[in-house]
Amino acid sequence: MKSLRILIIHLAIFVHIINAQERTIIIEGIVTGDNNEPLAYVNVYLAGTFDGSMTAEDGSFSFTTKKTGEAELVASIVGYEQHKQTLNLEPSKHYTYTIRLRSKAVETQMVVISASSFGSEEEKGLVVSPMDILMTPGGAADIFQTLKTLPGLTQVSESAELYVRGGDPTETITLLDGASLYHPYTFESAYGGLFSNINTNIIRGMYFSSGGFSAKYGNVLSGVLDMQTHNEPDHTTYNIGLNLAGGGVSAHVPVAGSRLGIRVDARQSYTDPVMWLNGTQDEFTVMPRSRDIGVLVSGRYSDTGRIKLYTLAAQDKQGVHVRRAEYDGAFDGESNNYLINLHHTEALTSRLVTKTSLSASRYTGMWKLGVLDLERLNDAYKLRTDAEYFHSSKWRLLFGAEAEYRTFSYLGRIPDEDYNIHPDAPSTVIDVEYGGSRAGGYTELELPGLFGYRNLSAVAGIRFDYVNELDLMWFDPRVTLGYTVGSNSTVRTSFGVFQQTPDPRLYDPALGNPDLKPMRAMHYIAAYDYAPSSNTNFRVELYHKEYDRLPLEHPELNYDNSGYGYARGIDVMAKGRLLPRIEGWISYGFVDTKRKWLDYEEYAPSSYDVTHNLTLIATYRLSDAFRTGINFKYATGRPFTPVTGSVYREEYDVYEPVYGPKNSKRYDNFRRLDLRFMYFRQLFGRYFTVFYLEAINILDINNLFGYTYSRNYSQREEIQSYFGRRTVVFGVAVNL
Repeated sequence: MKSLRILIIHLAIFVHIINAQERTIIIEGIVTGDNNEPLAYVNVYLAGTFDGSMTAEDGSFSFTTKKTGEAELVASIVGYEQHKQTLNLEPSKHYTYTIRLRSKAVETQMVVISASSFGSEEEKGLVVSPMDILMTPGGAADIFQTLKTLPGLTQVSESAELYVRGGDPTETITLLDGASLYHPYTFESAYGGLFSNINTNIIRGMYFSSGGFSAKYGNVLSGVLDMQTHNEPDHTTYNIGLNLAGGGVSAHVPVAGSRLGIRVDARQSYTDPVMWLNGTQDEFTVMPRSRDIGVLVSGRYSDTGRIKLYTLAAQDKQGVHVRRAEYDGAFDGESNNYLINLHHTEALTSRLVTKTSLSASRYTGMWKLGVLDLERLNDAYKLRTDAEYFHSSKWRLLFGAEAEYRTFSYLGRIPDEDYNIHPDAPSTVIDVEYGGSRAGGYTELELPGLFGYRNLSAVAGIRFDYVNELDLMWFDPRVTLGYTVGSNSTVRTSFGVFQQTPDPRLYDPALGNPDLKPMRAMHYIAAYDYAPSSNTNFRVELYHKEYDRLPLEHPELNYDNSGYGYARGIDVMAKGRLLPRIEGWISYGFVDTKRKWLDYEEYAPSSYDVTHNLTLIATYRLSDAFRTGINFKYATGRPFTPVTGSVYREEYDVYEPVYGPKNSKRYDNFRRLDLRFMYFRQLFGRYFTVFYLEAINILDINNLFGYTYSRNYSQREEIQSYFGRRTVVFGVAVNL
């Protein structure tokens, strides 16, 4: 009887196995992109199950399931729209599907050539996709660090700040759904902020221009970064990331079907492990810490109307050893950043679309170094409305207005002399506040078929700005002409006038001049674009910027508008697939820029005159699961003013440096090679997981921030840049 029972049990198990095999369903196929090219590493699965796989190098996938009846097949990868398909599965069947994914892009109605543009819209010029941002080695998936690989952006430092064509970072404006971001960085210091506090996960599209930009943008001289957030999510996703320098979590959840959703992204850095591993912990008195959280609520109240509410809170803190001629101490920095923005979009008619933003932001920053103890506060409140009127394919009219109020306050103690910051050095207590309002407006006409010529396009606009407290008003004309040669090539030329108010501290009645006029720059641009395919682009662009009315020190007025300067150069970029398994881009920029402004006593190269800038980004697919990439940067050394001697100041017991000609010397050339290895895997057959190892400055090249000097300035010592030493980071990211 015992043997019979065992036989029955074995028979039952065998029958169960046979039945299970008979019920097994095979699902396979191929996933392609916009141009029918195979897509690797696409996550393909059945919704609500653990059944799925990841596509191979040739785009193929195959997995089995026991689920029967109605099921939903999902295919997703970063940078493409998610694919969903309803299936009706029967036992023991074999199903084959071809799935085509579309690249995510900002919707556009017309094709008009823009000047110096990069973005997520193929019609706007060279494309920088979300995948480019995520995959750039050494970029930490940071928008600003990735943008710095584009031509026209100068490698002045390793900070995330954007130095555009010889311009100061304050000459470039950053917008998010119409809200102005004046401090979009973490770890701000005299060398700039290191990374962006805007999480890439919330960005749906972006537009970056290094010159000749639209009349939509005012009170800015050099560049524009305009970003748009995602709409409501169409499915629930959770992401977890962890590495030696920090971690992050994201949740994107639909709340009411497809009409309402919430996106939450939070990050926390804890740099102790990476500093310990790379032997740099002794350089800090307080290990760099940062945290940020962004919450985006998006909802459609009708087929044509949408409201978004985005809030951001970011904090950071750091303490760094500083060695100066007169004092060895610690620089302590801390900042808090807050933003709230309400954004509304509505199609009032089939041809008229409006976008309105109401935002408020606050930045507080604290710097301490010796006698320096300064707290800075910047509040900004802004209302902006943009409208677009479409007239079939003949023309489009853009118009809008904005009103903004900003306050600046400085409270604390500052040294009387910049060469003496010793804790007991002479200093001045500062407690000042500046406030002002600005109103602006624009109108711009886009003509795709100018004078009846299909290949000829034009954009013409005019911009005005008015600063109430200073009683300043100005008008800026801008125009771009483009001609399409065949289906792949475009030539264009642009001209524009751009004006911007100087640093508000220069308007102080005691230290500055309240009668200063706005700074002005005139842009002249000529360019050629060649795009043989959707993923291959080439661009060469010549530009000249003429500056005038720059603030310059004056013996009686403190400052006047007699400063002037120029920036001229050439930018070249090629992007696409280099070999079957290698893709990326190479960019080169040449810039020649001089100025006479602020404390310049002579006409000299500006501090941003980095003559040659070269970047190579390349990604190589080793196999279906392994990928490696490099990011190589080369830049001419930036100018600096040399110390030629010193004078002893007995009353302070310090030496005052004697300087040579302004910016007459250059630091050594900048070189950096970053390397990344990535391994893609599907956990439990569904969860897309990336393991990565990254080496920043793998050649351990000593790039410089500057020099520090001995007590009497007779000897100097190099100050390393952020990544002056080789830095290794490894981590994992899981998409749930």
